[in-house]
Amino acid sequence: MKSKIYSFIFGAALGLTSFSSTAQTTATPYDFIDCNGNPQSLFADLDAGKALILEFFMTSCSPCIAAGQTLEVMKADLMAEFPGMVKAYAFGFSDSYSCTAINNWVTTNGITSIPADSGAYQVAYYGGMGMPTIVILGGGTSHSVLGTPYLAYTTSDTTTMAADIRNFLNPTGINEVGSSIAKINLYPNPANDQVKISFELKEMADVKIDLLDISGKIVSVLSDKKDQTGEIVESINTGLYANGSYIISINANGAITQQKLNIIH
Repeated sequence: MKSKIYSFIFGAALGLTSFSSTAQTTATPYDFIDCNGNPQSLFADLDAGKALILEFFMTSCSPCIAAGQTLEVMKADLMAEFPGMVKAYAFGFSDSYSCTAINNWVTTNGITSIPADSGAYQVAYYGGMGMPTIVILGGGTSHSVLGTPYLAYTTSDTTTMAADIRNFLNPTGINEVGSSIAKINLYPNPANDQVKISFELKEMADVKIDLLDISGKIVSVLSDKKDQTGEIVESINTGLYANGSYIISINANGAITQQKLNIIH
């Protein structure tokens, strides 16, 4: 996969001077404690095959807010499509920022990315030329930087970013149904008080159905049954869960099929 970097440069708006840089083709290792007090390792994320979205920002930068909020929409779609495989970080571009300042910025501006300080080393490595700088990384053995350089933020940049992440996580462009499952339907979707999950098994299988949040964490085990066959229909009380986007994950003999479910009361 070709190496790429996304740099959103708002020098004119910020009064910043760009400096030249060399585009990197691979990620740099970075282990740190985030501003929520949790240990993080970018290489561990990448080794797990995840796609990472790194935003480097200035707290006084209004274009950084605009970029971050637009990324929120992109992230939500990708996290629903690829549960647990997309992770986002928001780094203060300078080592002088405190976690108090970082947390205040992400909270005030509705940013859900994991907050982190001390971003100067990575900014220098990836060649940030003004703020915000956005870097997209793809995991696996190569730890690739995904994308091509951009000199200004536009909606089309975000569209291209999302396409690169999708191509990395699903290079065939096909969301295949698990080999044990012939079809799957969720209805109604969006759901209010109840949703029916129906699918057909091609062979006898042990079937486990989980409800996941968009980050891939299990919210509830909906069903766990042995030696199932034929058409399976499960009715789920969605009134038990808060409004939002979820993932229905069906594991049939180890083959996992997932579909997005929206709950609206």
